[in-house]
Amino acid sequence: MQETVIEQIRVFGCKTKEPLKFSVCGQLISPSGFVHHRRCFDENVLIMVTEGTLYITANNVEHALVPGQYIFLKAGEEHFGHRPSDGKLSYLWAHFRSDCGFETVSEDNGEYTYLLPETLTLSDSGRTAQLFHQLMDMSLEEKLYTQNMSDYAMSLLLMEISQEYFRNRDNSDKLHLTVVSAREWIKNHYYQPFDVWSLADAIGYSADYLSSLFKQCMGISIVRYTNRLRIKTAKTLLSNYDITIKEAAFSCGFLDEKYFMRVFKELEGITPSQYKNSFGRKNIN
Repeated sequence: MQETVIEQIRVFGCKTKEPLKFSVCGQLISPSGFVHHRRCFDENVLIMVTEGTLYITANNVEHALVPGQYIFLKAGEEHFGHRPSDGKLSYLWAHFRSDCGFETVSEDNGEYTYLLPETLTLSDSGRTAQLFHQLMDMSLEEKLYTQNMSDYAMSLLLMEISQEYFRNRDNSDKLHLTVVSAREWIKNHYYQPFDVWSLADAIGYSADYLSSLFKQCMGISIVRYTNRLRIKTAKTLLSNYDITIKEAAFSCGFLDEKYFMRVFKELEGITPSQYKNSFGRKNIN
């Protein structure tokens, strides 16, 4: 059995002034138990799921694509289904080529005509699905639409996906900057008593939104992040200065000495007194 490895989602870029070369497209509809065949094409493949879940492996990475998600299968790379679909499955698919080809991108320098991640959850606007269906309609009316028109329709579809990626990335950067601002504010005010509402008001966000965003990006709550920073400072005070437990607590922003002791024990596994007796500097005359 082929070993499956976990990797970050790749981003592919294509530099070209010419439209993409459309080959063929269609829609798969399966009542149940669909497994994608093992294939390796000399053309790129775009699949967008509209119903059910598609289980497909590409670049030795397993994907479970749900409605609103797509996958870009690079030319020359093998892909296959690793599990049957549960219930009805439906997805749109298209094959296309590019004279310049798609390459893996580590950093966007603004030179790429098309820039899209291997998989992406599309927005609810429905623009991408609409363009996909438009491409299918054009491919069925060969007498009405020329090959060039299908090429441009395929190109427009991938440009729309590229714009989706740009919007998601820019939004992610903004969210990251918001959390960075929150962390910097906490570092500058941790020695003062404050609550989440004070922090949120200081950087211009609602408390509920900031709390959710902080937990999503950092993996811990604002309160726990602040307490970790405060306890770290308290350890420095207790081990280097001859101060009481109460003084250490108040110096780090805790108003309640008992709460400080409880948090210290939870994070360090010992009480502040035990820490001070074990690591505090001893003055010997």
